[in-house]
Amino acid sequence: MLIRSMLKQNRSWILGYSVGTSIYLFFLAAIFPSIQETGLIEAKLESLPPELLDVFQIDASMAMDNVLNLLSSNYYGLIFYVLAVLFALTFASKLLAKPVDSGEIMLYMAAPISRVTYVMSSFVVLIVAVGLFVGLNGLSLMAADLLFDLQIDYAVLWMLQLNGALMLLVLGVAAYVIASLFDDSNKSYMVTGGIFTFFLMVNIIQGVSDQFDWMSNLSFFSLFDAGAIMREEYWGIHFIWLLALLTIFSALSFIRFTRKDLTI
Repeated sequence: MLIRSMLKQNRSWILGYSVGTSIYLFFLAAIFPSIQETGLIEAKLESLPPELLDVFQIDASMAMDNVLNLLSSNYYGLIFYVLAVLFALTFASKLLAKPVDSGEIMLYMAAPISRVTYVMSSFVVLIVAVGLFVGLNGLSLMAADLLFDLQIDYAVLWMLQLNGALMLLVLGVAAYVIASLFDDSNKSYMVTGGIFTFFLMVNIIQGVSDQFDWMSNLSFFSLFDAGAIMREEYWGIHFIWLLALLTIFSALSFIRFTRKDLTI
């Protein structure tokens, strides 16, 4: 009942992210053949400074080979990072920060619902939200492939979705941990947003020059490299790191929330 209630309360933003991004991907894939024929994007990319292409993780030499190459530079780069941050912030805000701030969570505790049950239910909602997000993204591209014969490699497509799903889960649980540190939802939102923005800036800066490559170790976003997946240079080490981070942050969430003072 708790999970069903949470899903009902949060279905608007879950469907918003899932359906909105899927429609975007479908229409981008649908117009890809026309874009490829004109050659305008290739000419535009060749005119841009290499440093700018590196910042946005665009490989001009392969961007127009097929639709997944285009998406790896367009959607599965900075756009996805920003969406992932907003998704994680929304999850932590809706499921923890605001309920704690408003005192709503005390009603759940009085039901009585244990703290462990509440955290587990929140994570089920996160898993469902992430599943819809990446699942509909993948299915929308498969539908476009069937309609427009885009010759999409489904193995690569679903590898991208799996990597993206793990990134969303890690960011969501990390945001949940940070939210559990505060009783003020605004402060929680600002601190979490600041940390994730730092990760984004680090990811951008390290693309400016090889001298800053070491900075990729400071950002979660270095663990989602669509270009490497497309070049078949991906051996799963990022999956291991993401799974490890997910396990650590999940444990911290349970530990922190079960000890949190919820008096109002």
